[in-house]
Amino acid sequence: MRLGIFLNFEHGGEASREAFRAHIDLAVKAEACGVDELWVSEHHFSAFSQSGGIFPILAHLAARTDKVRLGTAAVLTPLHDPIRAAEDLATIDLLSDGRLNLGLARGGPFPWQYKHFHIVPEDAPAQAREATHLLLALLTQQEVNFAGRWYQAKGVTTWPRPQQKSLPVFLASADKETVAEAARRGFHLMAGHAWSVASMRDLLVYYRGIAAKAPELVVLRNVCVAETDARAEARARPALARFIEGMRALPPGTASAGSVDQALRHALVGSPETCRRKLAELAESVPIASLVIKFACIDPMHKIETVDRFCAEILPRAIGEPAPA
Repeated sequence: MRLGIFLNFEHGGEASREAFRAHIDLAVKAEACGVDELWVSEHHFSAFSQSGGIFPILAHLAARTDKVRLGTAAVLTPLHDPIRAAEDLATIDLLSDGRLNLGLARGGPFPWQYKHFHIVPEDAPAQAREATHLLLALLTQQEVNFAGRWYQAKGVTTWPRPQQKSLPVFLASADKETVAEAARRGFHLMAGHAWSVASMRDLLVYYRGIAAKAPELVVLRNVCVAETDARAEARARPALARFIEGMRALPPGTASAGSVDQALRHALVGSPETCRRKLAELAESVPIASLVIKFACIDPMHKIETVDRFCAEILPRAIGEPAPA
Protein backbone atom coordinates (compact mmCIF):
# COMPACT_ATOMS: atom_id res chain seq x y z
CA MET A 1 0.00 0.00 0.00
CA ARG A 2 1.35 3.41 -0.97
CA LEU A 3 0.91 6.50 1.21
CA GLY A 4 -0.14 9.86 -0.17
CA ILE A 5 -0.92 13.36 1.09
CA PHE A 6 -3.92 15.40 -0.07
CA LEU A 7 -3.09 19.09 -0.56
CA ASN A 8 -6.33 21.05 -0.49
CA PHE A 9 -4.57 24.39 0.05
CA GLU A 10 -6.95 25.30 2.83
CA HIS A 11 -6.63 28.80 4.28
CA GLY A 12 -7.35 29.30 7.96
CA GLY A 13 -7.26 33.09 7.93
CA GLU A 14 -3.60 33.62 7.06
CA ALA A 15 -2.55 35.54 3.94
CA SER A 16 -2.52 33.59 0.70
CA ARG A 17 1.27 33.76 0.31
CA GLU A 18 1.90 32.33 3.79
CA ALA A 19 -0.72 29.61 3.31
CA PHE A 20 0.83 28.50 0.01
CA ARG A 21 4.29 28.45 1.56
CA ALA A 22 3.03 26.36 4.47
CA HIS A 23 1.46 23.77 2.16
CA ILE A 24 4.53 23.52 -0.06
CA ASP A 25 6.79 23.17 2.99
CA LEU A 26 4.51 20.43 4.31
CA ALA A 27 4.75 18.60 0.98
CA VAL A 28 8.55 18.74 1.03
CA LYS A 29 8.66 17.46 4.63
CA ALA A 30 6.19 14.69 3.79
CA GLU A 31 8.47 13.46 1.01
CA ALA A 32 11.36 13.39 3.47
CA CYS A 33 9.23 11.30 5.85
CA GLY A 34 8.73 8.67 3.14
CA VAL A 35 5.41 9.60 1.53
CA ASP A 36 4.96 8.15 -1.97
CA GLU A 37 2.44 10.57 -3.51
CA LEU A 38 1.18 14.16 -3.33
CA TRP A 39 -2.32 14.86 -4.64
CA VAL A 40 -3.53 18.42 -5.35
CA SER A 41 -7.20 19.43 -5.46
CA GLU A 42 -8.83 21.84 -7.92
CA HIS A 43 -11.34 24.31 -6.45
CA HIS A 44 -12.57 27.63 -7.82
CA PHE A 45 -14.12 30.77 -6.30
CA SER A 46 -13.20 29.64 -2.77
CA ALA A 47 -11.37 31.78 -0.22
CA PHE A 48 -11.01 28.63 1.89
CA SER A 49 -9.50 26.22 -0.65
CA GLN A 50 -7.43 28.29 -3.08
CA SER A 51 -6.29 25.62 -5.51
CA GLY A 52 -7.84 26.88 -8.75
CA GLY A 53 -4.37 27.08 -10.34
CA ILE A 54 -3.72 23.34 -10.11
CA PHE A 55 -1.21 23.28 -13.00
CA PRO A 56 1.20 25.95 -11.68
CA ILE A 57 0.96 24.39 -8.21
CA LEU A 58 2.04 21.02 -9.62
CA ALA A 59 4.83 22.62 -11.65
CA HIS A 60 6.15 24.24 -8.47
CA LEU A 61 5.93 20.93 -6.59
CA ALA A 62 7.86 19.28 -9.43
CA ALA A 63 10.71 21.71 -8.76
CA ARG A 64 10.60 21.33 -4.96
CA THR A 65 10.48 17.52 -4.81
CA ASP A 66 12.63 14.69 -6.15
CA LYS A 67 10.94 11.29 -6.05
CA VAL A 68 7.36 11.60 -4.83
CA ARG A 69 4.67 11.17 -7.49
CA LEU A 70 2.45 14.18 -8.18
CA GLY A 71 -1.27 13.66 -8.70
CA THR A 72 -4.23 15.76 -9.74
CA ALA A 73 -7.20 15.16 -7.43
CA ALA A 74 -8.66 16.03 -9.69
CA VAL A 75 -8.57 17.98 -12.95
CA LEU A 76 -12.18 19.10 -13.48
CA THR A 77 -12.34 18.28 -17.15
CA PRO A 78 -15.36 20.38 -18.26
CA LEU A 79 -13.64 23.53 -16.94
CA HIS A 80 -10.58 23.16 -19.18
CA ASP A 81 -9.89 23.37 -22.87
CA PRO A 82 -8.55 19.85 -23.56
CA ILE A 83 -5.83 21.09 -25.91
CA ARG A 84 -4.40 23.55 -23.40
CA ALA A 85 -4.77 21.02 -20.56
CA ALA A 86 -2.84 18.42 -22.60
CA GLU A 87 0.00 20.90 -23.10
CA ASP A 88 0.12 21.80 -19.39
CA LEU A 89 -0.05 18.21 -18.17
CA ALA A 90 2.66 17.01 -20.55
CA THR A 91 4.86 19.90 -19.42
CA ILE A 92 4.37 18.94 -15.76
CA ASP A 93 5.20 15.31 -16.53
CA LEU A 94 8.45 16.41 -18.18
CA LEU A 95 9.37 18.89 -15.44
CA SER A 96 8.81 16.19 -12.81
CA ASP A 97 10.83 13.60 -14.75
CA GLY A 98 7.78 11.41 -15.38
CA ARG A 99 6.12 11.58 -11.95
CA LEU A 100 2.59 12.66 -12.91
CA ASN A 101 -0.54 10.75 -11.84
CA LEU A 102 -3.57 12.00 -13.75
CA GLY A 103 -6.77 12.16 -11.69
CA LEU A 104 -9.87 13.36 -13.55
CA ALA A 105 -13.35 14.33 -12.39
CA ARG A 106 -16.46 16.16 -13.49
CA GLY A 107 -16.59 18.43 -10.44
CA GLY A 108 -19.79 19.20 -8.64
CA PRO A 109 -22.49 19.74 -8.01
CA PHE A 110 -21.00 23.25 -8.10
CA PRO A 111 -23.52 25.45 -9.97
CA TRP A 112 -21.42 28.58 -9.35
CA GLN A 113 -18.42 26.98 -11.08
CA TYR A 114 -20.52 25.79 -13.99
CA LYS A 115 -22.13 29.21 -14.44
CA HIS A 116 -18.87 31.13 -14.66
CA PHE A 117 -17.16 28.52 -16.82
CA HIS A 118 -20.16 28.65 -19.15
CA ILE A 119 -21.31 25.08 -18.59
CA VAL A 120 -24.94 23.99 -18.55
CA PRO A 121 -25.24 21.89 -15.36
CA GLU A 122 -27.38 19.24 -17.04
CA ASP A 123 -24.71 18.83 -19.72
CA ALA A 124 -21.78 18.56 -17.29
CA PRO A 125 -21.55 14.72 -17.13
CA ALA A 126 -21.60 14.30 -20.90
CA GLN A 127 -19.27 17.26 -21.45
CA ALA A 128 -16.83 15.85 -18.89
CA ARG A 129 -16.73 12.50 -20.69
CA GLU A 130 -16.19 14.20 -24.05
CA ALA A 131 -13.43 16.43 -22.65
CA THR A 132 -11.76 13.38 -21.09
CA HIS A 133 -11.83 11.48 -24.39
CA LEU A 134 -10.17 14.30 -26.29
CA LEU A 135 -7.65 15.07 -23.52
CA LEU A 136 -6.45 11.48 -23.31
CA ALA A 137 -6.32 11.17 -27.09
CA LEU A 138 -4.08 14.25 -27.24
CA LEU A 139 -1.80 12.89 -24.50
CA THR A 140 -1.38 9.48 -26.15
CA GLN A 141 -1.67 10.12 -29.89
CA GLN A 142 -0.53 12.48 -32.62
CA GLU A 143 -2.55 13.87 -35.52
CA VAL A 144 -5.73 13.61 -33.44
CA ASN A 145 -9.08 13.93 -35.17
CA PHE A 146 -12.10 14.50 -32.94
CA ALA A 147 -15.63 15.65 -33.69
CA GLY A 148 -17.77 16.11 -30.62
CA ARG A 149 -20.62 18.29 -29.45
CA TRP A 150 -18.38 20.64 -27.44
CA TYR A 151 -14.86 19.94 -28.73
CA GLN A 152 -13.31 19.44 -32.14
CA ALA A 153 -9.82 18.70 -33.39
CA LYS A 154 -8.52 18.01 -36.89
CA GLY A 155 -5.03 16.59 -37.25
CA VAL A 156 -3.92 18.13 -33.92
CA THR A 157 -0.66 17.16 -32.21
CA THR A 158 0.14 18.88 -28.92
CA TRP A 159 3.67 19.57 -27.75
CA PRO A 160 5.54 18.75 -25.63
CA ARG A 161 4.76 15.07 -25.41
CA PRO A 162 4.55 13.46 -21.93
CA GLN A 163 7.64 11.67 -20.68
CA GLN A 164 5.59 8.67 -19.52
CA LYS A 165 4.45 6.53 -22.41
CA SER A 166 1.30 5.69 -20.48
CA LEU A 167 0.13 8.15 -17.84
CA PRO A 168 -1.61 6.47 -14.87
CA VAL A 169 -5.24 7.66 -15.08
CA PHE A 170 -7.60 7.75 -12.08
CA LEU A 171 -11.27 8.68 -12.32
CA ALA A 172 -12.92 10.21 -9.26
CA SER A 173 -16.60 9.46 -9.68
CA ALA A 174 -19.45 7.43 -8.25
CA ASP A 175 -21.31 7.69 -11.55
CA LYS A 176 -21.71 4.19 -12.98
CA GLU A 177 -21.41 5.32 -16.59
CA THR A 178 -18.05 6.90 -15.72
CA VAL A 179 -16.96 3.78 -13.84
CA ALA A 180 -17.96 1.67 -16.84
CA GLU A 181 -15.80 3.85 -19.06
CA ALA A 182 -12.93 3.44 -16.61
CA ALA A 183 -13.34 -0.33 -16.73
CA ARG A 184 -13.42 -0.45 -20.52
CA ARG A 185 -10.25 1.66 -20.80
CA GLY A 186 -8.34 0.18 -17.86
CA PHE A 187 -8.37 3.36 -15.78
CA HIS A 188 -8.13 3.34 -11.99
CA LEU A 189 -10.56 4.72 -9.39
CA MET A 190 -10.38 7.34 -6.64
CA ALA A 191 -12.65 7.34 -3.56
CA GLY A 192 -13.30 10.49 -1.53
CA HIS A 193 -12.91 10.90 2.21
CA ALA A 194 -16.66 10.59 2.80
CA TRP A 195 -17.10 7.37 0.79
CA SER A 196 -18.29 4.37 2.77
CA VAL A 197 -16.81 0.89 2.43
CA ALA A 198 -20.12 -0.30 0.98
CA SER A 199 -20.06 2.32 -1.79
CA MET A 200 -16.47 1.46 -2.70
CA ARG A 201 -17.29 -2.24 -2.81
CA ASP A 202 -20.32 -1.63 -5.04
CA LEU A 203 -18.25 0.31 -7.58
CA LEU A 204 -15.48 -2.29 -7.57
CA VAL A 205 -18.00 -5.08 -8.19
CA TYR A 206 -19.52 -3.05 -11.02
CA TYR A 207 -16.06 -2.38 -12.48
CA ARG A 208 -15.09 -6.07 -12.31
CA GLY A 209 -18.31 -6.99 -14.09
CA ILE A 210 -16.96 -5.15 -17.13
CA ALA A 211 -13.19 -5.53 -16.89
CA ALA A 212 -11.14 -8.67 -16.29
CA LYS A 213 -8.50 -6.81 -14.28
CA ALA A 214 -9.28 -4.95 -11.05
CA PRO A 215 -8.33 -1.25 -10.87
CA GLU A 216 -5.95 0.37 -8.47
CA LEU A 217 -8.06 2.07 -5.81
CA VAL A 218 -6.89 5.36 -4.30
CA VAL A 219 -8.72 6.04 -1.02
CA LEU A 220 -8.80 9.45 0.63
CA ARG A 221 -9.35 9.55 4.41
CA ASN A 222 -9.37 12.23 7.11
CA VAL A 223 -6.46 11.36 9.41
CA CYS A 224 -5.11 12.55 12.74
CA VAL A 225 -2.76 10.63 15.06
CA ALA A 226 -1.92 11.46 18.68
CA GLU A 227 -0.81 9.62 21.81
CA THR A 228 -4.40 8.84 22.82
CA ASP A 229 -7.76 8.57 21.08
CA ALA A 230 -9.11 11.50 23.10
CA ARG A 231 -6.22 13.77 22.17
CA ALA A 232 -6.49 12.84 18.48
CA GLU A 233 -10.22 13.54 18.41
CA ALA A 234 -9.67 16.84 20.25
CA ARG A 235 -7.26 17.86 17.46
CA ALA A 236 -9.50 16.55 14.68
CA ARG A 237 -12.80 18.16 15.61
CA PRO A 238 -11.73 21.80 15.09
CA ALA A 239 -10.06 20.91 11.78
CA LEU A 240 -13.12 19.05 10.50
CA ALA A 241 -15.41 21.85 11.69
CA ARG A 242 -13.25 24.41 9.87
CA PHE A 243 -13.43 22.37 6.67
CA ILE A 244 -17.22 22.04 6.91
CA GLU A 245 -17.64 25.77 7.55
CA GLY A 246 -15.28 26.54 4.68
CA MET A 247 -17.34 24.41 2.31
CA ARG A 248 -20.59 25.93 3.55
CA ALA A 249 -19.19 29.37 2.72
CA LEU A 250 -19.12 28.44 -0.97
CA PRO A 251 -21.89 29.86 -3.20
CA PRO A 252 -25.43 28.44 -2.89
CA GLY A 253 -26.05 25.09 -4.52
CA THR A 254 -22.77 23.51 -3.43
CA ALA A 255 -23.15 20.00 -2.03
CA SER A 256 -23.38 19.77 1.76
CA ALA A 257 -20.15 18.97 3.60
CA GLY A 258 -22.01 17.03 6.30
CA SER A 259 -21.20 17.16 10.01
CA VAL A 260 -18.15 16.56 12.18
CA ASP A 261 -19.60 13.31 13.53
CA GLN A 262 -20.29 12.09 9.98
CA ALA A 263 -16.71 12.92 8.98
CA LEU A 264 -15.31 11.05 11.99
CA ARG A 265 -17.30 7.96 11.03
CA HIS A 266 -14.98 7.22 8.09
CA ALA A 267 -11.84 8.90 9.46
CA LEU A 268 -8.61 7.36 10.73
CA VAL A 269 -8.40 9.35 13.94
CA GLY A 270 -6.91 8.06 17.18
CA SER A 271 -3.81 6.66 18.83
CA PRO A 272 -1.32 4.68 16.72
CA GLU A 273 -2.94 1.45 17.94
CA THR A 274 -6.43 2.65 17.01
CA CYS A 275 -5.31 3.89 13.59
CA ARG A 276 -3.54 0.59 12.88
CA ARG A 277 -6.73 -1.30 13.72
CA LYS A 278 -8.95 0.99 11.63
CA LEU A 279 -6.57 0.84 8.67
CA ALA A 280 -6.28 -2.95 8.87
CA GLU A 281 -10.09 -3.25 8.91
CA LEU A 282 -10.36 -0.91 5.93
CA ALA A 283 -7.68 -2.79 3.99
CA GLU A 284 -9.47 -6.09 4.66
CA SER A 285 -12.70 -4.62 3.29
CA VAL A 286 -11.40 -3.05 0.07
CA PRO A 287 -8.13 -3.49 -1.87
CA ILE A 288 -6.35 -0.15 -1.32
CA ALA A 289 -3.48 0.64 -3.66
CA SER A 290 -2.87 4.07 -2.14
CA LEU A 291 -4.11 5.61 1.10
CA VAL A 292 -4.18 9.41 0.81
CA ILE A 293 -4.17 11.44 4.02
CA LYS A 294 -6.41 14.48 4.31
CA PHE A 295 -5.18 16.13 7.48
CA ALA A 296 -7.77 16.36 10.25
CA CYS A 297 -5.57 18.66 12.33
CA ILE A 298 -4.63 22.33 12.07
CA ASP A 299 -1.22 22.67 13.71
CA PRO A 300 1.58 22.05 11.13
CA MET A 301 3.56 20.11 13.76
CA HIS A 302 0.61 17.78 14.30
CA LYS A 303 0.47 17.19 10.55
CA ILE A 304 4.13 16.22 10.42
CA GLU A 305 3.65 13.99 13.47
CA THR A 306 0.75 12.28 11.70
CA VAL A 307 2.80 11.65 8.55
CA ASP A 308 5.84 10.46 10.47
CA ARG A 309 3.84 8.04 12.59
CA PHE A 310 1.93 6.70 9.59
CA CYS A 311 5.18 5.99 7.77
CA ALA A 312 6.98 4.46 10.74
CA GLU A 313 4.39 2.96 13.08
CA ILE A 314 0.97 2.61 11.50
CA LEU A 315 1.03 1.68 7.81
CA PRO A 316 3.77 -1.00 7.95
CA ARG A 317 2.32 -2.79 10.98
CA ALA A 318 -1.29 -2.51 9.80
CA ILE A 319 -0.56 -4.29 6.52
CA GLY A 320 2.39 -6.44 7.57
CA GLU A 321 5.16 -4.66 5.66
CA PRO A 322 8.60 -3.60 6.95
CA ALA A 323 8.90 0.02 8.04
CA PRO A 324 10.85 2.31 5.66
CA ALA A 325 14.42 3.20 6.57
